[in-house]
Amino acid sequence: MKGEITARIEGFMRRYPVERIYATRQIEQFRISGRNGSIVFQSNRPFLRANGLKLKRIDWKLIEGTLRSMSAKDALAQGLDEYVKQLEKEGKL
Repeated sequence: MKGEITARIEGFMRRYPVERIYATRQIEQFRISGRNGSIVFQSNRPFLRANGLKLKRIDWKLIEGTLRSMSAKDALAQGLDEYVKQLEKEGKL
């Protein structure tokens, strides 16, 4: 599943293509691509939803790639969170 997220990094709003690359009943992984490479985030969303924990916050973990700052990681994780919530609302996940 491919899409696009928006994140404010270093004061600029930027768009990044995102793709879900792996999913099981416990975890899922998303790849975010940029000009210089890509990074992979992992979440525990399927596990939480399977156990009926809709209000619990999704944990995002950077498992592949590097970023210059923690604020960039947080901004991308927040963008992914909004993207996933939108897909859930539309019934695509």
